[in-house]
Formats: sequence, C-alpha cells, structure tokens
Amino acid sequence: MTTSDIAEPSRETVRRASLAGFLGTAVEAYDFIVFTYIIVYLAPLFFPDDDPVTGVLNSLLVLGTGFLARPIGGIVFGRIGDRRGRRFTLILTITGMGAVTALMGALPTHATVGTLAPVLLVLTRLLQGFFAGGEQIGSATFVTEHASVANHGFLSAMTPMGFGMGTALAPGAVALTTMLTSEETMADWGWRIPLLLSIPLMAYTLYLRTRLEESPGFRRLADSHEVPTAPVRALFRGHTRNLLKVTALSVSVLAIGYIMPAYMPLFMQQQVGMAAGVTAGIATFASACSIAIGFGAGLLIDKSDRRVTMVIFLGALALIMFPIMYLIKATDGNIVVTALGQMLLIGFAGAAAVPVYATLTATFPAAVRYTGAAIGFGVGSALGGGLGPYLAGKFTEMTGNAYAAAGVVAAAAALGISVILTMPGRRIAGDELHKGDSGDRETGRAATEVV
Repeated sequence: MTTSDIAEPSRETVRRASLAGFLGTAVEAYDFIVFTYIIVYLAPLFFPDDDPVTGVLNSLLVLGTGFLARPIGGIVFGRIGDRRGRRFTLILTITGMGAVTALMGALPTHATVGTLAPVLLVLTRLLQGFFAGGEQIGSATFVTEHASVANHGFLSAMTPMGFGMGTALAPGAVALTTMLTSEETMADWGWRIPLLLSIPLMAYTLYLRTRLEESPGFRRLADSHEVPTAPVRALFRGHTRNLLKVTALSVSVLAIGYIMPAYMPLFMQQQVGMAAGVTAGIATFASACSIAIGFGAGLLIDKSDRRVTMVIFLGALALIMFPIMYLIKATDGNIVVTALGQMLLIGFAGAAAVPVYATLTATFPAAVRYTGAAIGFGVGSALGGGLGPYLAGKFTEMTGNAYAAAGVVAAAAALGISVILTMPGRRIAGDELHKGDSGDRETGRAATEVV
C-alpha cells in the first residue's frame, strides 16, 4: 500500500477521534484544576504547621510540581508517539492518568503518616504531570491529523475546549460535593470525592481510544517508511528555531490559561471574601459558557489566520484583566459581575490557546510532530502553567496590591503576541500536516535523516 491508497477518514471517524481527544483533555484539565479548588482543604491536612497563607502557597507550589514533569513526559511519549503511533501512545497516557488519580484520591494525610504525606502528594503530582506531558498535545496531534483545509482551525479547538470542559467540571464537582456533604466533611475526607469522580470518564475515554484506528498522518508516515528511530535527535538537528518559538507561545497562553481557573478563585476568596462553594459555582458557569467562545476562535482561524486570532484575544486579555478584577472587588463579588467577568477571562484565555494548538501541530513535519509539539508544550507548561498561578499569588503578597495578577497576564500576553507575529499564520490542509507548516522547507528532509 502507498500513501495515496490511504482513504480520507469518514465523518464518523473524525467525529469519534475528535470526541476521544476532547474527553482526554477534559480529564487532564479536570485532574489539574480540581486540585486548586480543594487547596483550602489540603493545606491544613498536608501542611498543618504553616499559617493559612503559607499553606495555600505551598499547595500552589505542589500544583506547580506537576508541570515540572511535563517536559519529561513530552520527551518520552513524544518519542513513542512518533515511533509507535498516536493511538497507542494516547492509550498509555489515559491509562496512566487514571491510575495516578485513583492513587491521589487515596493518599494518607499528615495526621496519619507525618511528613511522608506531603512527599507522597508531590510524587503523585509529578506522575500526573508526566502522563499529562504526552496527553494533551497527543490529543491535538491525533485530532488535527484527521483535519481538512476547511476545518483545521475548528478541530484545533477540540483540545483547548476539552480543557474548558475540564475546568467547568472541576469546580462543579467540588460545589456539588460540598452541597451534598458539608464543609466539615470536605475538610475531613470529602475532598477525595472530586478527585475520584474523574475515573469513570477516564474509563470511557480509554474505551473510545481502543476502538479508533491510527491517524491518517501517521499511517502515511509508516507506509512511506519515514518513521524515525531517533525523533528527539532529528528534532534538535532540524527544528530548534521552531521548537523555541512554540515553547514561548506555550509559556504565554498556559500562564494565562492557568491563572484564570487556578488563581482567580483564590483572588475572590482571599481579596473579596467570597465562599469557596460560590466561586466554584461561578467558575463552572463561566467555563461552560466559554467553550462557545473557543469554538468561535477555531472558526475565525478557518476564515482568516492564526496570527490575527491570537493577537485579538491576547490583546483583549491584557486590556480587560485589571478592570474585571477591580469591578469584582468594588462590587463585593456581585454574582452577575463576577460570573460575566470570569466568563470573559476564561473564554478569551481558551480562545487565545486555539491558534497555539493549531500552530503546534502544523509547525513540525509528521516524523517529529508529536515529539516537537510535546516537548515545546511541556516546557511551556512547566514555565507558564506551573509558575503562572504561583507568581500571581506571590506578586500579590509581595506588593500588597490585590490586582498584581493583571500585570502577570499583560506580560504573558505581550510575549505571545511578539512570537506569533514571527510565524506563519495561513490556513493549512490535512494533507499538508503530513509535511509540516514550518518556514524552513528543508525540515522534512531533516526529520527523516534519522530513519
């Protein structure tokens, strides 16, 4: 069989691949974001000797440790994905994430095992980050390799909007658990329930992935005998410049993307005095509504280009972050003002991420696509996603300014805009994804030198 013999995927195949990618990212986002909503319960259980503010900051650092393992996961699973296939790798990542989530939900506290408790908490977060390093970008690669020229932008939105769904489900699960139990129960053992609730969704996602075929992009690669034996070496030999660019883009959008659902609830609780259950309910509403904004960004990419879309939404975020924070505080957390503000912030953050996913999967040729995108995204996650919420909280503490996080968002937006303007922004077809969209037309040869 030649590459020309591989039929284009049917609409049903594209639909199932998109759903599997969407759900996988939703699960990953849920597991990471739900942690931020139970921090208020975890801090005294795992860091009992700290004052409340220090305990929360330590818990945010634990959140950040998960991102440290993402680049390692990106290297490991990127290599597997470019050698063994996207489908096989995504089955591994979702299985590993499910096992780690179950383990985290059963962790002993400081009262049971002493100082071993925070150590175990950090280890599970590291494992979670390791598997996540291959999950999200692998989903994006798998889905967009099913794309056509007409819907590449829209399908690129499936991964970040899966993240949006996860950010909606996480606070909803915490709010529902709190309603059905009590604050006392949540502080005792109820915090475990939201962690364990993602396991059924993981099982269903795993079921979907086992029933899918390999992506057309990788099948073409395999049939043309261009599968590299050393994709990491091929990546650094021919694609270093583009790797640095996609890493910087990832730092930008992930810093903003995690500040909105991870830090903003803490801002509302600590600076405005809102209850944790209320902020969780608002985040659920805002995240659910924001999904439509993200898919709108995908359609905009298909009608224009990636650069225009990213500049619009990053520029808007830099401008509206401070006014929204000010209005929330000035109105003492008015429900309508807070909900609409969070919807805009989370929605625009997700929309700004859509062109990044489209760029990640289009920048590298198929032979090193998974590896390049996963490493760039993983390092960006560690620097942007891991440090973003912590820096927002730390600068607020250091300056005494309740709105310091707006400065972090503006700086991250400026970084993203400056980088995206140096990259190609045109639409790209599914068959072009087999070659890559890099400005360096020799990258295809460089990617296959190590075969």
